[in-house]
Amino acid sequence: MEKSIFQIPFKVFKRYRFYKRSQFWTKAQIEQYQDEQLKKLVQHAGKNVPYFRNLFENIGLDTSTFRGRIDMHKIPTLEKETVRTHTKELIVDNSEKSGITWDSTSGSTGTPLHFVLDDAVQANKIAALLRSYSWAGYKLGKKTLSLQSYYFQDRAYKYNRLYNILRFDSNKLKKSSAIKVIKEINRFKPEFFMGFPFDILMLGRFAEEAGITVHRPRSIVTYGETLSNKKREFLEKAYRCKVFDFFSLHERAAMISECEHGNLHLIEDFAFHEVLEDGKLVGTSFYNYAMPLIRYEIGDNIVLDDVSKKCKCGRNFRMVKEIIGKQCDYIETPDGRFLGSVMSHSIDNARGVVCSQCIQNAIDRIDINLVVDDSFNESSRIALEKGLKKRLGNNIELNFKFVSQLEKKASGKTPFIISKIGNRYI
Repeated sequence: MEKSIFQIPFKVFKRYRFYKRSQFWTKAQIEQYQDEQLKKLVQHAGKNVPYFRNLFENIGLDTSTFRGRIDMHKIPTLEKETVRTHTKELIVDNSEKSGITWDSTSGSTGTPLHFVLDDAVQANKIAALLRSYSWAGYKLGKKTLSLQSYYFQDRAYKYNRLYNILRFDSNKLKKSSAIKVIKEINRFKPEFFMGFPFDILMLGRFAEEAGITVHRPRSIVTYGETLSNKKREFLEKAYRCKVFDFFSLHERAAMISECEHGNLHLIEDFAFHEVLEDGKLVGTSFYNYAMPLIRYEIGDNIVLDDVSKKCKCGRNFRMVKEIIGKQCDYIETPDGRFLGSVMSHSIDNARGVVCSQCIQNAIDRIDINLVVDDSFNESSRIALEKGLKKRLGNNIELNFKFVSQLEKKASGKTPFIISKIGNRYI
């Protein structure tokens, strides 16, 4: 977030002003805006993006008569596997003129994806994110604790003076480093905590075990993993404040935010969200013209709230009753660290991996289940091992296993991390 704000501050400021206004649009205004954006995006993709140019020709879609929301069903959904195997065809012609940035993710599905983002979608993501955070009371410059994968070489935390943020490296989450940063938190007194629910929860547990009271923030914003009711209850009890859940993804195809009144809203001026009959969430970002992801299957399910209900916040974005995301266990390392969703990007650069999974069978041994295609080679294995050891260290044995399908839990789910040493999803 910090790097992007620094690179494109004017665009972020301009879009933030837009989002401050659009959050209180009427339902009719939201739908009109969505139709306008979808028509422009589909026409652009049909003309300038090889994958969609071919797709629309094959299905007989005339983009000049495309009407927006009402015609979206005519376009097949876009699967992660298609993005993985057709990356180049999904990028706009003459992409070097678009101000693009390469990004990657493997997320909670363990499927490495590489894609490009243009400056417009970057600015819109940051501006929409800042608006969502403002619902929790946040403003740029307010004292904040951030827990993320920072990869600090010589320490567990650093203070960023420019943004007034105390940054804790989640890769170094263990009791001794947690106690040190808790003491710094109590000195710094941040108004906001932001990060993975698991990391903030573990910080609270370490404080409780040590008999230390952690400074009470104004609010906590969680993201990056499913916020279970148990996690929410623990966080609100431990830190004596309200928790705000935030959902987005690196592909910028969807966004869900919790408002001041505790309701989750689809951010409908950022993307067009569809919920299929099986609850599958499908998203279309309005703004990434460099690599449009139209009707993108996100990999999570949601349950919409009753459309007749109105939120007291006054916003007309549809409400979400529940986000049914992946529920991963967490890994414990021999040196006492606890790694949850921070592991999700450890395999981003493993080419040829269709999907993957970490099974911890012992404190010093992890099986890596891999479903691969013909492009997987020794270089892929080396990149995969390097990415995993960057987070896990060198004291865990990694055993790569090539399988036809990943291991399921009793619930039928296939999480990225399964612990067989007792470190279950909370």
